[in-house]
Amino acid sequence: MRKGFFILLLVALLSCIGPFSVFAAISGDPIKQYGLPFLITNAGQGPGGKMARLLVSQTKTLELDKDFFYLAEPVEADLKARPYKALMVVIGSSDKGLGASGITIDQEIARLQRIVKASKDMKLPIIAVLLEKDKRSNVATNPNERCIDTICPYAEWMIVVKDGNTDKRFDKIKEKYHIPLTIIDNAIDFTSLCKQIFIKK
Repeated sequence: MRKGFFILLLVALLSCIGPFSVFAAISGDPIKQYGLPFLITNAGQGPGGKMARLLVSQTKTLELDKDFFYLAEPVEADLKARPYKALMVVIGSSDKGLGASGITIDQEIARLQRIVKASKDMKLPIIAVLLEKDKRSNVATNPNERCIDTICPYAEWMIVVKDGNTDKRFDKIKEKYHIPLTIIDNAIDFTSLCKQIFIKK
């Protein structure tokens, strides 16, 4: 229920920001650019993937099911279904999401590992994204931290909301694995960022 309210609140905020989105706060490493189409998915069965889908749709330039696609639980074959130029993996685990899918976090991690391997074999770049500031923990075995460890070391780029990196967790991953890291102040800044990442030709 709380997650549904959060999504509705986000929709309301997006309807209000309009022209002010040009002032989105983005910092860190330079913005990378990718072609179209791209695939959005979840890591952890949380609501972040659907949130990203909504935020990308708000660009008004990128069209769902044409320029980008969303799959909650893709398997290896799904990555080959279209000529994807990037795989955007939105990190965030949810007990409710795992329960609805009828899987455990161990099964989810195993699925993600297969997706990472398939992406690497295909040379499909992975963009790791964290949009929810509460999807963090100081417990290494926490589902969210396990998802971070499964995805981020193999990503080509990380995009993280500022409040999700207060302990510099992603800075450490950047330094260890030499992966660019871009920070956004708020989740709604993701819309402005995507306008710069994915440009129609």
